Amino acid sequence: MTNKSTLNQVEDVTLLKLEYLHPKYWGSWILVSFLFICSYLPFKLQWQVSKGLAFIAFHLVKSRRRIVQVNVDICFSEKTAAEKAALVKAIFHENIQGYIDSGTSWFRNINQFNDRIEVRGLDILKRENANGTGILLAGAHFSILDLAGALTSLVCDLNVTYRPLKNKLMNAVMMRGRYRFVKNAYHKKDVKGFISCMRRGEILWYAPDQDYGRKHSTFSLFFGRTAATITGLTFLSKAGQATVIPYSYHRKGNSQQYLLEFYQPLAKTDSEEQDAANYNAWLETVLRQYPAQYLWLHKRFKTQQDPEQPSPY
Repeated sequence: MTNKSTLNQVEDVTLLKLEYLHPKYWGSWILVSFLFICSYLPFKLQWQVSKGLAFIAFHLVKSRRRIVQVNVDICFSEKTAAEKAALVKAIFHENIQGYIDSGTSWFRNINQFNDRIEVRGLDILKRENANGTGILLAGAHFSILDLAGALTSLVCDLNVTYRPLKNKLMNAVMMRGRYRFVKNAYHKKDVKGFISCMRRGEILWYAPDQDYGRKHSTFSLFFGRTAATITGLTFLSKAGQATVIPYSYHRKGNSQQYLLEFYQPLAKTDSEEQDAANYNAWLETVLRQYPAQYLWLHKRFKTQQDPEQPSPY
């Protein structure tokens, strides 16, 4: 399948610009060069590089380590102290490797990965999409997020939503990489674009699993604790007349083999609270299988249902 992007003009992906020669971008150029080189390294060497960087980040970035530790304490309270400590370190490793994986998706020929993916539930996606019904793929911030987008393009035409980076050079590199394999990339504020995409019977990938505050959120149980969950699934699926299909993507162990899995559609309801509960229940089930391969560096429980209750972070 050919997955050439329809390059919308929301983002400028030109890299040869004089402003990018400014010293403030030198660090970004070093990072881009590092990711480019790493993307072509044998995976065993990549894994060791990410392990070393994770060790450094674990010891230096104490604020993020604190966030991960709190999330692990809340969500995996049944684990022993030693198991929790090991999981926190594994989370750092998986997320650093995820950044290197992003470079792989931006710079490598993704067709070379065709024989490295196992796809489950593709019949579900094809069945639900066969009659021209739009699909809202409900993903999440698993550690191979960017690479997963590229891998998914090998099995279906894909449209994505995105939040632009503040660093203009890194944003151009990221979007240049993504435009190689997505059909369309819609800015987070382009809600009309989201809706028209699904109404055309296309597939839109959307990750509603982060805490963006009280506005446009409802509260639903997640690992036994209420968490602010954005109501985008309800609004977008209704406005786009789309079916919501949960979708997960993970690395198989310490290898460059990947599992992409489409699940049965979430039940159609008229309740933002119930839709959030259904999504969170699915996500929790998946995360219990792959506890380290998730963005636990995010303050998932930042917004409290009771405004008087302090944040756990």
